Amino acid sequence: MGVFQKIGEQITAASDAMGFERRDLQADLGVPWHYVKSKVLNSHFKWDYDEIERYCMFIGYPRSGHTLVGSLLDAHPEVVISHELDALRYLRAGFSREQIFSMILHKDKVFTGKGREWTGYDYAVEGLWQGRYRRLRVIGDKKGGGSSRHLQAKPDIIEKLRKKMQLPIKLIHIVRHPLDNIATHKRKYSVKPTLQEAIDDYFKRVEANAKLRSEVAKEEWCELTHEQFIEEPEQSLTTLIEFLEVEPYDVYIKAAADKVFNSPSNSRNKIEWPKEMVDQVAERSQKYEFLKDYDFSV
Repeated sequence: MGVFQKIGEQITAASDAMGFERRDLQADLGVPWHYVKSKVLNSHFKWDYDEIERYCMFIGYPRSGHTLVGSLLDAHPEVVISHELDALRYLRAGFSREQIFSMILHKDKVFTGKGREWTGYDYAVEGLWQGRYRRLRVIGDKKGGGSSRHLQAKPDIIEKLRKKMQLPIKLIHIVRHPLDNIATHKRKYSVKPTLQEAIDDYFKRVEANAKLRSEVAKEEWCELTHEQFIEEPEQSLTTLIEFLEVEPYDVYIKAAADKVFNSPSNSRNKIEWPKEMVDQVAERSQKYEFLKDYDFSV
C-alpha cells in the first residue's frame, strides 16, 4: 500500500508542477486522454464555431445552485452550458480554443443523454433545448466552485481565457448565504474539514472572487443570489439571458422558471454552530459588498 501511496504522491506533485492546484488525481490523469479525444471530436464533427459570439463561465462556491442555473440557461435555443467540464483545467493544460469548445458540446450532449440528474436532483426541462441548439451564440461551462479555485491559484487566468477564446467573456457570480455554503462544505466533502477549515476555505474563494469583481468590466459581470433566483425565477432568468445578450423568449422563460425549487435548503441548520463561529463568519462577511446584507441568525 505504501508503494501505491508514494506513486500517487509523485503523480500529484507532477500535477502541481504543471499548475493544477487541486489534488484531483483522476482528473489530472485524464488530461492526456481528453487532449486526444478533443482532437478526434474536432476532426470528425462539424461544429458551428463561427457563430459563437460570447463565452460564459460561472464564478462562485460549491453547492450554490450553479447546476440549476446552468441547466436552465442550457435550455435556451442559442446557449450551450456544459455541466462540470472544468474548462479552466484544460485551458491551463494548453488545450486549443476549438478543443475546449468540442469538449463543452460533447459533455453537454452526454449529460443530457444521461437524464441530467445530479446529486439526487433532476435538472431536465422537457420541450426545450438542453443538449442541442438552434443557433450557437453563447458557449460556456458550469464549474463555479472549481473555477474559483483556479482563480485562487492563477489570478491572471481570466485574461488568459480572453486571449484563448477570442470572444467577449461573461462571468456569472452566484452567491448563497455563507452559513449554508460553509455547512454544506463541512458535511458533503469526502475529506471532512473542521468547521474552521471550511470557513477559511470559503473566504479564500470569496476573496478571489471579490478581487476579480473589482477588475473586470461592468458588462462582463452578472451577480445574483441563490435565494433571489429561487424567489424570483422568471425575473432572474430574464436578467441572465439579457446579460448573455440573447432573446428572453416568453415560452422559454416560463418553462425554465417552472423547474425552480420552491425554497432554498437551509443547510446551516444541519450542523452545530458555536456562537463564536457564527460571529466570525458575520464579521468576515462585512468586508464584502455581496455578503454584508445577509442575516446571520441560526
